[in-house]
Amino acid sequence: MIRLIVSEPSLLLKKKLNEYTLEAIEEKDDFNYCVFDFEENPIDEIIECLESPAFGSEKKVVICKNPYFISNEKVKLPFENDLEKFEKYLYNENKDSILIVVCPQKYFNSKSKYVTIFSNIGSYENLLFEQPEEFIEYGNFLINNTKINITGSAKVILFERCMSDVCKLEREIAKLSLFPDKIDDDDIKKLVSKPLEDNVFDLTKALLEKNRKRTMQIYTDLKLLKVEPIVLVSLLAGQFRLLLQTSILMKKGYRESDIAKELSVHPFRIKKSIEALQKYKLDDIKQILIDLSTLDSEIKAGIRDRYVDFEIFLASK
Repeated sequence: MIRLIVSEPSLLLKKKLNEYTLEAIEEKDDFNYCVFDFEENPIDEIIECLESPAFGSEKKVVICKNPYFISNEKVKLPFENDLEKFEKYLYNENKDSILIVVCPQKYFNSKSKYVTIFSNIGSYENLLFEQPEEFIEYGNFLINNTKINITGSAKVILFERCMSDVCKLEREIAKLSLFPDKIDDDDIKKLVSKPLEDNVFDLTKALLEKNRKRTMQIYTDLKLLKVEPIVLVSLLAGQFRLLLQTSILMKKGYRESDIAKELSVHPFRIKKSIEALQKYKLDDIKQILIDLSTLDSEIKAGIRDRYVDFEIFLASK
């Protein structure tokens, strides 16, 4: 059996791995349970383990983390890897070995041929919750399980601040479970930080609304979080680029879910982008994207100062 699980480290992932392991073997030991990392262990070593028998057990579970080859990015390794050999193994697996590949978000590419292979010959699960409804359902399960006393509106804010980040959701709910009193909106706002992406989206909105006071207020908050201006330039450019790409695909007749798949972006971000596009002019989006690109190039070339000129950019919009 071959499985691909797309997930960040989380309690949910741990539960899934335990379930699949217990389905195959009664008790783990060094002969029937092995953990590898594609970034640290050569593929030859992994295949040798998969093909060798499990002493004292009918089945063997082999968990492999960080399948960098699913991504389009090149990763430098201290050894050579024969990916064709691994692909051949996938099509000619040892039936007594259960291979579970755990892929983090940074390496996940839904269009990768390896995702197709895993889907066709084994199983493929995405625990990143691509649909907001799935994420909310899991959040409600955790809240009920830990018996947290929380208002409905506070839950909405909690889910928004943790959206798409299962690890953060689990961590924040564990923290909230320690509070004996009923948790309201103000409690969540004080206890659960907004994700950087949300702050960047708020900054994007403020720029498009030409609300300079709000723009500088958000930037001041980000400075307190010690976010570098060059990072903000890149994140802002990415957000404006997403708005432009979403607009182009909408004109081509793509639906919200199709846009998310085409751009490999979480559906929640696409939903927010579509809402923004109904309020703001496309020409303004294009111009700010051009200005950000120029600013980025000139800061990296040393022509402009990353602090002074980025603040001038924000204040001029």
